[in-house]
Amino acid sequence: MNDQIVRTSALRREYGEVTAVKDMDFTVPRGAVMALVGPNGAGKSTLLKMLSAVLEPTSGTASVNGIDINENPRGVHAAVGFLPDFFGLYEEITVGEYLEYFARAYRVPRSRRGEVIARTLADVDLAGKADARVQALSRGMRQRLAIGRTLLHEPPLLLLDEPASGLDPESRHGLQKLFTRLSGAGKTLVVSSHILSELEDYCTHVAILREGALVACGSLAEVGASMVKRRRVRVKAAGGTPALLAGLKSVGIDKPSAEGGSAFFEFTGGDEELSAILGNLLAAGLKVTHFGEEGGGIQDTYMASLEKKI
Repeated sequence: MNDQIVRTSALRREYGEVTAVKDMDFTVPRGAVMALVGPNGAGKSTLLKMLSAVLEPTSGTASVNGIDINENPRGVHAAVGFLPDFFGLYEEITVGEYLEYFARAYRVPRSRRGEVIARTLADVDLAGKADARVQALSRGMRQRLAIGRTLLHEPPLLLLDEPASGLDPESRHGLQKLFTRLSGAGKTLVVSSHILSELEDYCTHVAILREGALVACGSLAEVGASMVKRRRVRVKAAGGTPALLAGLKSVGIDKPSAEGGSAFFEFTGGDEELSAILGNLLAAGLKVTHFGEEGGGIQDTYMASLEKKI
């Protein structure tokens, strides 16, 4: 089986004289949780609609789970669970009726519908809510119900456009746990969001868009290394900061600084070199209690990407 569940080739979408997506070429590895980030108007929603085969590209193409979006859009629909940024729920029916309706639409066999709906309710933390009316659900529950709808036909890929929009912190945390569970169950997720600090809690990959163009795409480590040229490392050790600063200098760290009981230094090398520094500190007899990179997540990477020309 192909290790890349999504492949795009010169994918482009124009609206009159406006080009929303400009000739994108990228891949999404099977099993990844990819954050799709960029400002309003960057082309995120248009890209997700094309990948879900609900919007035709102006030119170029993409394959999803080995299926070409132009040649077999219905096959793509079966392989994708798509949650648009604005979704509708049928207010007057119950949660169970809502999922039953979509299970039929997805052609889930009658003999399996009860099992599939029960499992879906459990997956999205709505077990026991089958008889509740949709209109009585909280916003967080409604969001989870909409995501549950995308799971009914058991697609390998979920495309979620701003799923945490408008949710309170507790509900957003619940979504994070849900995405982590879905990833652990083997699903691939592409999640568009403006809440960058939360994305890094569960994402493995990132694609950065700006003005319809792809600025960077890859694993968090790969994209971070390409964008953030200097890494800031924080170190703590038993015995006090002066001894730690002296120890850092002894292993070749130039101009370490002290702040709040920790020592900091800037670093431009790779992970292996950073690991060697830690090993040298331990070999020198320092009792290191903390050694880690500060920042370098999706937010820092995104901010660094703003300086890149497109």
